[in-house]
Amino acid sequence: MSKLIDVILNWTFGSLKSMIFKRRLTKKILRLKYHMMFRVIETTRARIKHQKFYNNKEFDSTKSQMFVDFMNFKLDTVRDEFQNLILQAAKSVDNDMLKDQVYNTMTNTVKVYISKTKMCFIEKGIPYDDATEIITLFEKWREETITVISNEITNIFASSYHSTKYENLLAVLGAISIAIALIPKDGVAAFNAINGKFMETKYKDR
Repeated sequence: MSKLIDVILNWTFGSLKSMIFKRRLTKKILRLKYHMMFRVIETTRARIKHQKFYNNKEFDSTKSQMFVDFMNFKLDTVRDEFQNLILQAAKSVDNDMLKDQVYNTMTNTVKVYISKTKMCFIEKGIPYDDATEIITLFEKWREETITVISNEITNIFASSYHSTKYENLLAVLGAISIAIALIPKDGVAAFNAINGKFMETKYKDR
């Protein structure tokens, strides 16, 4: 009888210990909504706010406004999708599930921002083909950055240095922060590649 009691007590203690650990881990994951990455988003937004483009030394108002709108849609989508990822991560079963959630978030971020940006451009007077072209150019300039970040995320989940979901997600958000900081550089390069294309296009006011 005493052995049975010991088994029951050990099982109960182990279950209680596991439950406490999971609750603490969940709280730590949810606190990541205050991660530096979200501050980087706002710092980046401030950097692009007054970006101006010129064509033969003449100010290109349309392209300048398009750039700011483009960047804001991109930054807003990254913020919203990764805030949602944090909520999902708190409920994920293990690191494998978290890895899938991370990659799904990255894919969905691109789909959402492209849809919103293209719709905005068309509503403000930019032809569909031109709206598609500038987005395609930006994604082309982003390819190298995305490849590097994707490889880093793969390494994070393959590494033995990150054992918990919290540690993995913390490292992922750090990597994404770097990608966010490079968004304006890639955006400027993409918009500079279209010289004078929008000079005669009237961009409707916000």
